[in-house]
Parts: sequence; C-alpha cells; structure tokens
Amino acid sequence: MSAWGAKIARVDQPAAGLLCLTVRSTAERGTLILSLLPGGSGLGFTKERPRGAKASESVTQLRSHLVGASIVRVEEGKRFFRVCTARGERRLALIASARRPLGAWWLIDETGRPLVRSGGAPPLKLNPSEKLIAQSPADLAAGEFSVLASHRNAQQRRAIRELRQQTKRLLRKRDAIRTDLERTQEADAVRERATLILAHAHEIPAKAESFEARAWDGSGRMVRIELDPRQPPAQEAQRLFRMAKRLKRGQGQAARRLAEVEADLRELEQTVQRLDSHDLSVADAGPLASLPGEPSDVSRPRVARGPRLPYREFVAQDQRRVLVGRNAKDNDQLTLRYARPHDLWLHARGVSGAHVVVPLGRDEPCPSEVLVDAATLAAHFSDSRGEGVIDVLYTARRFVHKRKGSAAGSVTLGKEKVLALRMQSERLERLLRSERKQRPN
Repeated sequence: MSAWGAKIARVDQPAAGLLCLTVRSTAERGTLILSLLPGGSGLGFTKERPRGAKASESVTQLRSHLVGASIVRVEEGKRFFRVCTARGERRLALIASARRPLGAWWLIDETGRPLVRSGGAPPLKLNPSEKLIAQSPADLAAGEFSVLASHRNAQQRRAIRELRQQTKRLLRKRDAIRTDLERTQEADAVRERATLILAHAHEIPAKAESFEARAWDGSGRMVRIELDPRQPPAQEAQRLFRMAKRLKRGQGQAARRLAEVEADLRELEQTVQRLDSHDLSVADAGPLASLPGEPSDVSRPRVARGPRLPYREFVAQDQRRVLVGRNAKDNDQLTLRYARPHDLWLHARGVSGAHVVVPLGRDEPCPSEVLVDAATLAAHFSDSRGEGVIDVLYTARRFVHKRKGSAAGSVTLGKEKVLALRMQSERLERLLRSERKQRPN
C-alpha cells in the first residue's frame, strides 16, 4: 500500500494500550498500530492484525464512526498521534496519547467537538503549536516490529510493577496474620486465668481489682490476674473462658490464612523473576500478572460527598434506624454528640465492641423486635462475635457517661439492663443487608 486513502475495515483494542485500525484497498490490506502505553508508545503498520481482547463499549462506539471511512493522513507528534479520516463530506480525527496509566484516545469532529473517548480519558487539551510529522504506510511498516516489541516490553514492565505492589500488600497482610496468630497463642494462658478465678472465687474479696494464685502446672510460679471490680469473679471467669474459646478457634483459621498468603507470595515472587528475566510473557503469566483492560469512564464529575459520619446505619423492624459506631473514637462521637438523651444505647457486655444507638422519640418505648435487632448488631460488632448466646447491656443514653481521661470508647453506665441474646443467623443477615450507605450532600 503506497499511500493512505484505504478504507477502515475494523477497529480493535487487542490489549491494554494498543489500538489497531485495519484498512483495505483494492490491492492489499494491513493494520495501523497505535501503541499508547507510557514508555512503549509509537506507530507501526503491519500485514498481520494483532489479536486479543474483545472490544470495549467505547471501542464499539469508535467502530460505528470509523468503519467505512478512509484514512486521509497519519501524523506523529511528541505527545500525541493524529489519524485524520473522511467519509463523504464528514471529516473526523482520532487523537491518541500515551497518558498514564494505559493511554487515552479521543475522536473529534471538524469543530473539535469530542464524539467518543476511551474509558478514563480526561477532556482533550491539545497544544496547537506542537509539531506533527506526516507518516506514510511505508514509513510505518519499517517500525512494525519495534513498535510491537516496545509495547510488549512496556506491558512487561507494568506487569512487574503491579506484581510488586501485590507483593507489598501481601507482605502487610502476612504480618497482620502473624500478629493475630501470636495473639491466639494466649488461649492457654487465658484459660488458666479463668480456671484459677473459679478455683479461688471464694477467697477473692468483693470488688477486688486483682489477685495472685499459684499455677497448677507444678512449676510453683505465681500468676497475677487482673479483675473487673464491677463483675463477680464467676462472671469474669466465664468471660475469660469465652475469650479462650475464640482465641483457640482463631488459631486454626489464622494458620490456614497464613499458609495461603505465603503460597501466594511464593507464586508472585516466581512470576516476577520469570517476567524480569523474559522467561515468561505477560500473556503466559495468566491473570496473576495480566494488565487491566480499558478503565471505566472515571472522567465523569465526582459526586461531592458529605462529611464522614462516625456510624454505620442499618434498618431494623418497623423501618427503625440503628446506628453502629465504626471504631473506638467514633463510638465516643456517636454516643456523646449524635445520640440524644432519650435514645436507646446498647453494647455487648464485658467485651470490646461498637456502641449502638436506636433513635427514639421522647418517652417512646423501644419495640421488642427493634431491641432484639439492635442487640444483634451490638453482639455482631463486638469481640463476642461467633458465640451462640451473648449478653447485651442497654439503657437510655442519658445514663451513659464518660470519665475524664478514660480511653476512647470507654464509658460508665447507670440503670442498665441485660438482654441474654441468642444469635439468629437469619436476623443478622437481614440486618447486614439493610445497611444504608452514606449519601452525598
């Protein structure tokens, strides 16, 4: 093909950052290649059409405008490429640029109005003074293999960067699981403290904050046990037994998760080494190292969101709102700033967990089903999660107080009642599905 003028027969995006226009004339056919990956951009012209991914929605729209049009001119500049086309009296220009992360393209009409753009492409801004050099098919045919090789190398480098980022995330996850696993090793020590409390319950003074007892392992060592002076020793022992049970159960789960993460890390490291040494191509590396396809259109105006709320909102029976604190600091915000004195306040007994608030009218009683729903959320978002029966404290918000200098989320109660809640999976699933996302302003 000696000159431009051939019609565009098809438009493809076989790989991320690679746009192909297949053209035909009466004599022969070929494919104009636009490589748009940063670090691997360029133009080429080849007899064989690169094959790969299916067309995205934006490429399908591009086809509707370009298929059947003739290429009038192809130009290359420092920052962008331009392919000028004509179909009858209609003149369109395809502008392509090697923008991060995967390149971008725009189709504009004679007035510069954008008709289609690639997913994630921002509004088009061109430098009118940029020098553009016209390219013929013969010029571009000489760069066929260098452009494709450059694109493959850019793919390779990007895949390696992505894999190394995955490795960093997995290393952080592994460290967190190891910390959890170390904590589960405390199960036997917690059970020992619970057993010693029960054995010496009759000797422990009322409202004692701690006591010491000799261990039963024959070592003769003394074990110091901290107590909650607000609870009878027997209740404290039962709380420790539940904690030991959770820690023991979590030990197997943590070990299994750690093994899975370490296996993923080994696979990632091997893939990175093979990609780095060119023993493996991105295509052969599978989904682990594959580049993402064309990004979604993130160029839409961002929706302004309101201030972050310190609680999550769920819907209980009778369409009642139930507010659940996100963390310890947010618990304080929810209880002390958002909840009103006549609202209902709940918390799982004797363990760390979320503050839960049910907004009520003045002197309005809380319906029993709403109380059970709110207690279910208080139990679920606490360290007692997973147990069959959980004690939940509840009282009016006006009886909840915070001592000066106390830890985040720590409060004292008055006139509280206790609900022995039997967890129901169907109720919990319904509540979790009912969560309302924070709405924009």
